[in-house]
Amino acid sequence: MADYQTIIYEKVEDKIFRITLNRPEKINALSPQLLAEFEDATQAFDNDPEASVLIIRGAGRGFCAGYDLASDYGNAGAGRRYTVSRDFIDCLRVTQRWQRLWSLSKPTIAQVHGYCLAGANELVGHCDVVFASEDATFGHPAGRQLGVLPTMALWPVLMGPRKAKEYFFTGDSMTAQEALEWHLVNRVYPREKLEEETLAYARRVALVSPELLVLHKAAVNRYLEVTGFRAAQQSGGDIDVIFHNTEAVKAWVRNQRKMGLKGALAERDRAFKKK
Repeated sequence: MADYQTIIYEKVEDKIFRITLNRPEKINALSPQLLAEFEDATQAFDNDPEASVLIIRGAGRGFCAGYDLASDYGNAGAGRRYTVSRDFIDCLRVTQRWQRLWSLSKPTIAQVHGYCLAGANELVGHCDVVFASEDATFGHPAGRQLGVLPTMALWPVLMGPRKAKEYFFTGDSMTAQEALEWHLVNRVYPREKLEEETLAYARRVALVSPELLVLHKAAVNRYLEVTGFRAAQQSGGDIDVIFHNTEAVKAWVRNQRKMGLKGALAERDRAFKKK
């Protein structure tokens, strides 16, 4: 296995491999390094003839808090002058990254506990199966001021346009039970049972020939792809570029420079806290 710094990639047992997002001090926020290592490991898994199924989980108190805004995850490099065309290219690359996860030939299982926010939903949305703990929460609070999710995290596909709009409009989070009811996750377990149950399901998947798993996945993915969801996701990225150029976002960026990231985020979310 490669010597990764921000993830752990390991063989759990015969045919079952696992990636652990390993920045627990940052709730596994998606930094450029983590994203690069994650993609390298997923490609290694897909190319390994001994691998049948991949589990993806997070270390520490949550699955993932989303993109690491403090480290600049790639939507305008540090010191690089912002342009609309540059932003378009960056959003295109974000979409292509998650579509590559979707396009892995073999099954992927997301094991989600605690926070699953913003860009983490793009990761989870492009896995094949999602198991969550009872304490998991899913949401896109960044939609209040920072942008749309370029891929929409497949929410309109998975839970339908009405529920997708309900949560995107406010940036509110949903519980694991709500996510289960609206088809964002497959199953919900007590926190202490999540890993055990995820591994038990992966073992059942691994009993099936890898050749057949590939064909099962291809059949379902092809069904969705003929509906044009890839083009729809590209449109989401285009709209994200427009979002970044609104006066509301420009005003928030100016406020962030004055208050700092934490202060600006706290001010953004204050009015949305439920009393």
